Amino acid sequence: MRAALRALVREPLVHFAILGAILFAVDSAASRREQADPEGSRRPFAVPTDPIVVGEAVRSTLAEQWTKTHPAPPDDAQLEQLVQGWIDEEILYREGLARGLAEGDAQVRERVASQMAYVLQSRIVIPEPDESELRAWFEAHPDRWAEPDRVDFTQVFVAGLDESAEAKSLELLGLLQGGADPDGLGDTFAGGRRFRGRRLAELSERFGEAFTAGMATQPVGSWALRRSNVGVHLVRIDRRSSGRTPGFETVRDAVRHDWDAAQRAIAMDEAKQQLRGRWEIVVDP
Repeated sequence: MRAALRALVREPLVHFAILGAILFAVDSAASRREQADPEGSRRPFAVPTDPIVVGEAVRSTLAEQWTKTHPAPPDDAQLEQLVQGWIDEEILYREGLARGLAEGDAQVRERVASQMAYVLQSRIVIPEPDESELRAWFEAHPDRWAEPDRVDFTQVFVAGLDESAEAKSLELLGLLQGGADPDGLGDTFAGGRRFRGRRLAELSERFGEAFTAGMATQPVGSWALRRSNVGVHLVRIDRRSSGRTPGFETVRDAVRHDWDAAQRAIAMDEAKQQLRGRWEIVVDP
């Protein structure tokens, strides 16, 4: 069955039928737009009038795109299929422009803007930074490399946030503060009972800010009652490790990558500002 389908889609008549159907749909959409806008108020995109040329550059680009998703370059037959597909796409593109289908189309606008942004990006050349520049960047943004505080903790979980859950959690808290073994107490929690090396920001995202409030100063070995959106957690801090800022050499590659990204962002903003200078921009109040 699959072999028959593959054979079918290779047939030129099938390609012609599909292309005809697409052009019919394009023409129908254009007709509907003309009926809705009889005054012809659309501002058409410039339609290319030069011949559609299939040269070495086109074939090279198609072959390169093929090899990105295939283990080997296309053979002659496969390349010819790619070329015919490219011709079909170019024809549809020009026909669509001629019928005004690009006007007001958010997807076309986004696509063209994205392509223009790529053109600007490709023209940006960032010089190689010297060691002093990287070190200055590292020292100016210490929070980007600092290792955060982490905690190890054990919990006993009580499902629910109603009065019965509150009463049960207070009873368990008394037992735990009296030295009871936490294993076997409370309800089952999908995340487990013991957590190791967790960042407070990570815990806040998972359980909520109420859960982590005061956790940074809770004494090691003590029990405290904490709440999340699923229930009550009786938490004992087992160990706390303070964050630290690593040495420059340890994170040099990351600093280099971050510096490069920042310089590209600055250059891109400057390029867009230059383009803005070529256009009149009116912002209604």
